[in-house]
Amino acid sequence: MGKCIKRTIHKKHNSYHMTREEAVSSIFKIFNTKNSPNYNNALDLISLFGISAEELSEAGLSYENLKALGSNIN
Repeated sequence: MGKCIKRTIHKKHNSYHMTREEAVSSIFKIFNTKNSPNYNNALDLISLFGISAEELSEAGLSYENLKALGSNIN
């Protein structure tokens, strides 16, 4: 077995995979920490997974944070 195939098999287990639920929970954590510098990361996750305002409100995000997102969510 070549080196490339071995690396590919070993990469399969780790951090390259994120589920939709993990994305919603990380967005929730970003917005609930004070002075969060990761606001752009949250917007990137929202656009990448196509997360709606309804999903974020069900996760427990406050109305004020949802209004702050404005047109960034559908």
